[in-house]
Amino acid sequence: MDAVRPERAGTGRALQRLGEGGVQVGEEGARAGRLLGGHRVVPAQLGVELRHRDARLGRPAHRLRRVIELLAWLDDEGTSLDQLTQPELDRWLDEGSITRRDVRPFITWAERRGLAPNLHVPPPRIAAPKTCIKEEERVQQLGRCLSAEDLPGIVRTVGDLVLLFGFPYTRLLGLTTHDVIIGGDVVELCIDGHTLRLPPRGDQLLLEQWKISAERWTVNQTASTTPWLFPGQRPARPIRSEYLGLLLRRHGFEGLASRNSARLALASDLPTSVLADLTGTSISNATRWTGYARRDWLDYIASRTQI
Repeated sequence: MDAVRPERAGTGRALQRLGEGGVQVGEEGARAGRLLGGHRVVPAQLGVELRHRDARLGRPAHRLRRVIELLAWLDDEGTSLDQLTQPELDRWLDEGSITRRDVRPFITWAERRGLAPNLHVPPPRIAAPKTCIKEEERVQQLGRCLSAEDLPGIVRTVGDLVLLFGFPYTRLLGLTTHDVIIGGDVVELCIDGHTLRLPPRGDQLLLEQWKISAERWTVNQTASTTPWLFPGQRPARPIRSEYLGLLLRRHGFEGLASRNSARLALASDLPTSVLADLTGTSISNATRWTGYARRDWLDYIASRTQI
C-alpha cells in the first residue's frame, strides 16, 4: 500500500538527488522511494536544498532520513500516511530516539496538502549550551569580583558585568566614560539605550573603573578623542577583546561559560524581547535561551561534570 499518494507523475526526485549528494539512504530509502510513488517532495518545504551536493546537506539529510523511517514503518504496519492516527504516530515517536521529531516539518507539509490528517509532532528538544557553569559557581565568582581586592580592577568590573548580564566582551569595549551615569549615591550604566542600575558593590566597581579611565583620558586626551571606559595600552583604542579574555582566564574567569550562565539566569525571568534587547542578541537566539531556561539545565550541567 502506498504510504503517500502521488499528486502528479514524476520520479522520487528528492531521494534520487539526496543519493547523488553522497547521502546513503540504504534499502529502506529505496523502499520509501517506491512508497513515494513518484510524488515529488518539494525540497523548500522540508528545508532540503537538494541542488547543493555537498556537506551542507547534513541537517536536511538527517531530517529526510527520519521521513524515510516513518514511511517504511507505515508500510510495515500496512497503513498509509493519510490514514495515520495520532496514537500510532505517538507510538512511532516513543519507540525511537528524540531525532524522530525531525519529521515535524514533513508532517506539517503533508497536512497542508491533504496528504495527512491533523497530527501533532512535538518540536525537537533544544540542545543544551555546551559551555556553562553551575549557578553556585556563578554566584561564587560574582563574590570574587565584589570582594577580592587582589584582582585587577578591570577583571573585577568586566567579570561582574558578564556574570550579571551576559554581555560579550566586544559589547563592553565600545563603552566610554560618558556611559557611566553618576547621580548622588546612584551609579548607572547606559548601554545601547538601556540604563542599568548595578547592585551594591558592583556599582562601586564601575565607579572606580570610571575614575581610573577618566583620569587616564585627562592625561592622554591629546592622543585620543574618545574617553574609553576600558582603554588599551594605546589611549586611542579600547583594550583588545583577545587580551581582555586572556586576562580574565588568568584569574579563573571563563568568558563564554560565565556569559552563558548569566543569560540562562536572565532567560528564566525576562520576556524574550527584553532578553534580546538587553543582551544584544537576536530574537531567535533569545528564544533559544528562553527554551533552555524552561528545562532544568542545572541537573544537566551537573551530570556533565561527573562524566
